[in-house]
Amino acid sequence: MQRKTPRITGWIAAAAICICATPAFAGSVAGTGGSTEVTQIANNLQLIQSYEQQVSSYVRQGIQVEAELKNLIANPTSVLGPDVGNMINTIGQIWNGGQSIGNNLAQIDQNFSRVFKSPTSDNLAKMFTSWHQTNTDTLQSALRSIGAQRDQYASSQAALTDLYNRSQATNGNLDALQTLSQINVRQIQELQSLKELMASQAEAEMTYMAARSAKDQAQDTVNADLQNLLSSPVPKWQDGPPQQFNKFNLYKSYN
Repeated sequence: MQRKTPRITGWIAAAAICICATPAFAGSVAGTGGSTEVTQIANNLQLIQSYEQQVSSYVRQGIQVEAELKNLIANPTSVLGPDVGNMINTIGQIWNGGQSIGNNLAQIDQNFSRVFKSPTSDNLAKMFTSWHQTNTDTLQSALRSIGAQRDQYASSQAALTDLYNRSQATNGNLDALQTLSQINVRQIQELQSLKELMASQAEAEMTYMAARSAKDQAQDTVNADLQNLLSSPVPKWQDGPPQQFNKFNLYKSYN
């Protein structure tokens, strides 16, 4: 059963509201493109939205490839080299794209954590790094079964092609196709996990933005009340007849 992942698109509009309600801060911060904390979070949310769309596209491509692989597995004698080559190329492109996105998000969170001292971003950076390593191991473990390593090949497509060819030579078309299918299915699962991580990051940043906005609005209210108090005229005493005071002779004259 496919797990549902939260959509990120709607959160960008909410982020814009928070940003408009949050005052801008002067200055720039090295390592985050010269952005302040608030604007950097907005940039991150927009980037996550773009990445989410890419990953969703990768998942759709992977599902399409899986359907093609199932058809070939059902009739392995009809396997044609160009068909397999196209599928291998697509699987390799998906793997490369996911790797790039996971690595980029890990780097972004590491930079944000270092500059703004954010434990949440540090934790997210570790999770994206872990995802990247797990995704790397998916292909590495398959290659180890034929005594090879990923860094021996110029590209992931070349690695997958060699893996397929060796499996086909040893065990035939069916085994080779099942090997590709296993890698493809695992890749789809990993991409779904990546979407969940991105959704968690967007949610954490939106929660921070909302809290920051509420804090700044409360401070604005205090500042406005103080400004009103300072700008109000000093109250005057009411006009009226001069008060009469009894005079006392504190010094008696003794004759």
